Amino acid sequence: MSVVVTRSEGIIVPLNTETGRRGEFLAAYILESHGIECHHVNREGADLWCKVRDRVFTVEVKSASRQAKPSGNRKNSHYQFHTLEKSAEFFCFVALDRQLVIMRPTALITSGTTRISIAEFNEANQRRTIEELINP
Repeated sequence: MSVVVTRSEGIIVPLNTETGRRGEFLAAYILESHGIECHHVNREGADLWCKVRDRVFTVEVKSASRQAKPSGNRKNSHYQFHTLEKSAEFFCFVALDRQLVIMRPTALITSGTTRISIAEFNEANQRRTIEELINP
């Protein structure tokens, strides 16, 4: 595994590409376990091509290996994702440390950075957002 050591904190963290790849495969596993056929693709703007019944759609996976540190006026712990690329139909936000996902339609993502509170990453929200994906 390739790692980066930050001088200021002395923390070893995986490179973003490896974090992203782990998130893509975890997302595919979780979606497949809910009956969604997934194909991992290496395409600009889409990581997964998914199929439910006769409907095919694209998913951009965004992964965080850990929560962001609270800073400034943000006192609540959250995960932070870069969401500039909006060509897929859905975003799948992955909290790797909790091994949970949250699905959101791309149309609902309005900024280049999406913050999701730690409390939102739970099994009930994972199941609910996947069910909304299956039954729009």
